[in-house]
Amino acid sequence: MKFSCKLSFWDYDRALRLHRRQKFSRWVCFLLLYRVVPLLSVVGLVLLGAFDQRAHTLPTWLLLSFAVALLWAGILMAAAPRENVRRTFKRNASMSETSVCVDDQGVLIQVSGVSETRMFWKAFVATARDDKVILLYTSKDCFLIFPTNAISVEQQMELSATIERNLARK
Repeated sequence: MKFSCKLSFWDYDRALRLHRRQKFSRWVCFLLLYRVVPLLSVVGLVLLGAFDQRAHTLPTWLLLSFAVALLWAGILMAAAPRENVRRTFKRNASMSETSVCVDDQGVLIQVSGVSETRMFWKAFVATARDDKVILLYTSKDCFLIFPTNAISVEQQMELSATIERNLARK
């Protein structure tokens, strides 16, 4: 089975959401790092701002600087990965479509004039799927993304059958 697709930022975003939902520990880590840390630092800044402005001592200034640094780190941690991916997609906007060929040998990915990658089925360890993307895992945190909007329903069924058949063989 062969199909062509061009990954967008939104496909990558959907894939990361699906990846996060696969394990409870990934979900908890995401919530702690990207939601709780910035929230706690904002609460700390508000509480420090509620103190009398004339009563700032050295420990208060240290706490204030720690809260500001925590807030800054939380904002950077939440924004930097998305911004890096966004810049990558803008830089490669002129990149041609990716051609994917899936058979019982493995997966062949071709970007004309740029690269060609052949991965055999024994390189894949798991799969995940929702209505937007299909993920083929090469390790617990690395995966290939296949957007389902680029594949017809018949091809999706054939792809799922090929994946299940070859991953069950391992």
